[in-house]
Amino acid sequence: MKRLALLCAVAVAVFAVVFRQSIRDVAVEWSKPAVPSEMPAPTHVPVSPAPSGARRTTSSGTPAPTQTPVAGAVNLAVPFQSQAPNGDWSEPWQNACEEASAVLVDAYWKNETLSADDMAQRILTLVAWENAHFGYYQETTAAQVATMLREADGYQNVHVTYDASIADIVANVRAGRPVIVPLAGRLLGNPYYTQPGPVYHMLVVKGVTESGDLITDDVGTRHGHNLTYAPDVFLTAMHDAPQGGASWPDGVDPAEYIKTGGRAIVVVYPN
Repeated sequence: MKRLALLCAVAVAVFAVVFRQSIRDVAVEWSKPAVPSEMPAPTHVPVSPAPSGARRTTSSGTPAPTQTPVAGAVNLAVPFQSQAPNGDWSEPWQNACEEASAVLVDAYWKNETLSADDMAQRILTLVAWENAHFGYYQETTAAQVATMLREADGYQNVHVTYDASIADIVANVRAGRPVIVPLAGRLLGNPYYTQPGPVYHMLVVKGVTESGDLITDDVGTRHGHNLTYAPDVFLTAMHDAPQGGASWPDGVDPAEYIKTGGRAIVVVYPN
């Protein structure tokens, strides 16, 4: 009997070691707050009235809905892979949050699923496009991400809203549009980031809970699907990169410099 108990204990210990990552991942998912069921992208949409390639600067304007706005909690079915889909956080994956966020929104509007290999290839394609057109892929601004979505992915209407508010974000997700948001990543307080977290980050807001928390696909962690943030924390962290580039300006503290960037959001309308 003792021998059997010992063998069982050894088997459990071996199982825990071999599958420790999977066990940890399951525990993390169970610990997340509950979110609403996901809603697919609308299948019939009117054409946005905004001119092709328009950029809109506003503090609180609400764009025309892509579908009838939804009241209460909403959670759009944006597919998820992290910016390091195969678990490699070396370059370019370390700085691929902008590209990854663009890929997720593109896949949402095309009703596509994303495997890790699909995500990796699409990120590399966008990185190559940025290097050819900007001369770099790191720390791209909201305006540059909008340009990439227009010119590399072919979207006719991509809006950048400056001085953006939480209300602007919520209005868009209620109308069926996921929102790409640039942020001072360390101000988010995400426990799943490699600490202290990214100086500059970008993610996709895909919904809002009944309590007002924002539901995201946060590409900065493999635990980022349906990750929620309190609106006050999120608003404080909203900072666009003051400028794009492979390096920060000489003599600045990047963590402080990023806070000088204004609030901006990027919204894609389907063609």
